[in-house]
Amino acid sequence: MRPILETPQRILFLTTQQPHTIRAEWPFYQNYDLPGLLLEKGAQVTLKCWMDEDIVTVLSQFDVVTFLWCNEYYKHPKKFFAFLDKAEKLVWSLPDAPLSNIPRIINNTKLVRWNADKRYLLDMEQEGFIIPKTKIVDPRKYSVTELKALVHEFLPSGSVVLKPSISASSTLTRRITNTSALSADDLTFLELCTVGGLRSSLLIQKFEPAISTGEYSFVFVGPHLTHVMVKSPQKGDFRVQDEYGGSARLASLLDIKLQSLQVVQNVFNSLQRRFGYESTEGVSSGEIGYVRIDGLITEDRPFVLMEIEAIEPHLWLETGKGITGMLSLLLEAS
Repeated sequence: MRPILETPQRILFLTTQQPHTIRAEWPFYQNYDLPGLLLEKGAQVTLKCWMDEDIVTVLSQFDVVTFLWCNEYYKHPKKFFAFLDKAEKLVWSLPDAPLSNIPRIINNTKLVRWNADKRYLLDMEQEGFIIPKTKIVDPRKYSVTELKALVHEFLPSGSVVLKPSISASSTLTRRITNTSALSADDLTFLELCTVGGLRSSLLIQKFEPAISTGEYSFVFVGPHLTHVMVKSPQKGDFRVQDEYGGSARLASLLDIKLQSLQVVQNVFNSLQRRFGYESTEGVSSGEIGYVRIDGLITEDRPFVLMEIEAIEPHLWLETGKGITGMLSLLLEAS
């Protein structure tokens, strides 16, 4: 661990909304209490929208830049990726500058870029991890009839979930109960997809009934698994988020099978190899400060990877779990 600076750390929280419009309290905002806790520790904390015209100039004025308050970035995908390009160029344009002039960006831009589009699930499948049956297409290339046929071909009968490949919090997510008998509302959603309403590719996934018993969220802060949450949907729904009636509770590691824990650790190790300081490409991608790994545990599969969240996930730090590590991470010297 790096030493904690005696001089105040200058910490920038990137936001998508203008800071003065944010209702920073639970349950309206995730990781809502972090800026206040850092201020109590003596840090200098600034909130700034990543879409501001002067954002790139401002980045170099901070010791730490974090995406932990960057909610709703997915609503502006082109602008967000353009911002990542600029931020990356800034860091790489200062290789000979004093460390004090190079901000630590947490999480690093390469990981954030990869994680912003759910096609990363296909990368993880290629590495041997189990994911739900998944297909990703550009829906604008299809008519409604063609897209309906494609969904039916993907799964002739049964239930599928459709969602944008760039999204969060179940935004524009629809479950088709039976692919052999689409409803009028299902067809309306397909039409929205074909006219570009998703603003990204379309992810088609076989519905996993095990979601009804709870989705596990494994939270890593730094290199350590700090806690696990179990998120459950409201009865009759499949979405686990609070805004749809979902609930979450802390889980005991002792109640989770060792085989499941090992798979989750392997997922995290894969991210470290790909995006951490010790990348397999021989080039340091930067720092991985936090990751949430979501998935299902079933009787016949130790872990079904549903999502990896490394941009602005709810980490349930308000439970007291992981908060010490997170504060230390953000207050460390470069």
